[in-house]
Amino acid sequence: MNNLKNIFLVLSTVISLSAYFVGIRFIFKGSFRPQRTTWFLMAVISALFVATLLAQGDRNAVWLASAIFVGNFLIFLLSIKNGIGGKSKSDMVVLLMVVISLLVWYITKNPLLALVMSIIADFIAFLPTMIKSWFLPWTEEWMFYVFGIVSSFLNLLSLSVFNFEKSIFLIYFLLSNIALVLIIVLRRKYIKTL
Repeated sequence: MNNLKNIFLVLSTVISLSAYFVGIRFIFKGSFRPQRTTWFLMAVISALFVATLLAQGDRNAVWLASAIFVGNFLIFLLSIKNGIGGKSKSDMVVLLMVVISLLVWYITKNPLLALVMSIIADFIAFLPTMIKSWFLPWTEEWMFYVFGIVSSFLNLLSLSVFNFEKSIFLIYFLLSNIALVLIIVLRRKYIKTL
């Protein structure tokens, strides 16, 4: 059973990294225009996820979190030239909210609270992309987020112990990617019918 869990873990990490290569390809193709604020904050927050998971001794989710950090950082760098947004009032509000949640994490020094606050910060950082996807669904590639769904599901299957601390990040990542795929696909269909 341990070998199967290791296979799920490796597949999860490979699929997650593959998503970013696909995303980068879509950026160069012009069909994916990343929201700059989201990807900047996602790079910062995913670095904190990695640090928090390491502090908790989590050796499963840290692989997916590390792959996500590398990918988020690359997408952010590409969004500087090829992205959308980053200077609006709502972007600044999101930035402030993320900073506040990260300060709470820093002040408490509690790894579990840090993980929860990182997830809240990540969700707040994800909001500009969700809003952009609602209004401009053709500026996002839904397939990019399907990779996130598959990789987080496989990572959940790799857990030897299924508890709150080990699964909350993976469940959050799974659900946020499902939500974004649904927004992109359903909004495209709805707008086509207008």
